[in-house]
Amino acid sequence: MPRKLFAAGCWVLIALGLVHLMGHYGLMTAEGDTEAEGRLLSLMRGNPQDMGLGFVRSMFDIVAGFSLTFSILPAGMGLLGLLVLRHERRAPGLLRQASIAYAGVYGIMTAVAFRYWFPAPLFFLAAAFVCFVAAVATSRRDRA
Repeated sequence: MPRKLFAAGCWVLIALGLVHLMGHYGLMTAEGDTEAEGRLLSLMRGNPQDMGLGFVRSMFDIVAGFSLTFSILPAGMGLLGLLVLRHERRAPGLLRQASIAYAGVYGIMTAVAFRYWFPAPLFFLAAAFVCFVAAVATSRRDRA
């Protein structure tokens, strides 16, 4: 059972990355639905600043970079988790330890999403968190 729960959490993370990538595309092509939104986007895209070492970035560039990163990292962590799952029989206790780490990280991410974001990422993160906590709860504790 913990293997299935851990795998489910990993697949939720991969789905989160892919769904967020669609949202990222929406951000990159956005022009604003209202005059105020259009003006805000124009202000974010305008006025690039020198960030040092020859890097010149606008606020929109920075937001777009974080958005793309949030698309890639959950998908990458999900894929890494599936690799751990594939090899966990060679290392007893690995699945439980990975489940604990994933539950901790995605518990914190769920709290951040609850405080700062909107429902879509919150639901994905909470679903992954629940899967990883359930994987920990149903796993055997190996005694050394």
